[in-house]
Amino acid sequence: MKNLKIAALALAFLPMASFAQQANFQINGSAPEAFNGKKVYLDYTKDGFPASDSSAIVNGKFSFKGTVEEPAYSRMVFDQDGKGKLIAQNIGDRLYFYLGNETYNITIRDSLRTASIKGSPLHKAYVAYLDEIGGGFMDIIDAGNKAFAAVKQDAPDASEQYKAIHEKFEARFEARRVKELAFAAKNPNSIFAVDALIDAANKRKLSEIEPLFLKLSKEVRQMTNARQLEARFLAERSVKIGNKAPDFSQPDTEGKMIRVSDFKGQYVLIDFWASWCSPCRAENPNLLKAYNKYKSKGLEVLAVSLDDTKGKNAWLKAIKDDGLPWIHVADLKGWSNEAAVLYGVRAVPQNYLVDPKGNIVAINIKGENLHQELAKIFGN
Repeated sequence: MKNLKIAALALAFLPMASFAQQANFQINGSAPEAFNGKKVYLDYTKDGFPASDSSAIVNGKFSFKGTVEEPAYSRMVFDQDGKGKLIAQNIGDRLYFYLGNETYNITIRDSLRTASIKGSPLHKAYVAYLDEIGGGFMDIIDAGNKAFAAVKQDAPDASEQYKAIHEKFEARFEARRVKELAFAAKNPNSIFAVDALIDAANKRKLSEIEPLFLKLSKEVRQMTNARQLEARFLAERSVKIGNKAPDFSQPDTEGKMIRVSDFKGQYVLIDFWASWCSPCRAENPNLLKAYNKYKSKGLEVLAVSLDDTKGKNAWLKAIKDDGLPWIHVADLKGWSNEAAVLYGVRAVPQNYLVDPKGNIVAINIKGENLHQELAKIFGN
């Protein structure tokens, strides 16, 4: 058993190219015939864009086929109740795995969460990696949510119980982050070392993460998520008040390319948002009030959406429903939006006020702070 585990772990240390075994991926699924007619959904990344597919279970079988440029973290959702993908993914019958151009044999017995996956060396390596760092991120999230749900809301000590659960799972995440950093340090050729550093970077200073990143192999650092992490290092150093705002171009709602440099000579607020972001939508009326007040004095807004290809219609609808008259752009890559990556955006809403010379003069100004900053520039 010990030798088998070592062999499995060894797979996790192989570089990305080691997993390019065939031209496409093939997922062969089986499930009890009682699930016939139910749908299974697959979310992955193709050509840098979010991609989705679905397959109905027929005669106890379902399947997916496609191609990915590199192995990437992916998700499968099983809609057992026929209520749609969104409800199914929220209920939790889902499976997170690494998808490469390999053959996957997935067997569902009672749920997708407990399904077995065979035939993929990449998945075997991923499971070994998770064992080493203390489990999957979403598995811990689900366990935490289950613990919270078990607390009786009318319990006299409910607040204390919630606090204890929060502290317990935060400690579990912190222990996981320590193991992630250790894994990345020991395994510079592993494709999972990048994911380890990305997750750790969400709670650690980037200055602690970058030295480990720079020790990763050149091949691993060429992966898409590695380049995005590298952009965060660069953004932390360069996207600051007083520095030039990085230029970028993206298509507007009609496909016309818009650049930050197009606004030279006027103030422009670069606003990162998304149709699905409730805080963004809540801030829109405040931004609209400021825009209407200062547009005639030289203020423009360039809104960059983090919606993806599946959310394009929702993005356009949100613009209309919220009555947002300014310029809107998106490359429809979701969190991989190239402008968001360039600016190191990790949460929305997030904005940057750029002066007529192209310099950043304020960052993340919302609510009353937005009006105060604009009043300093344009007067009341």
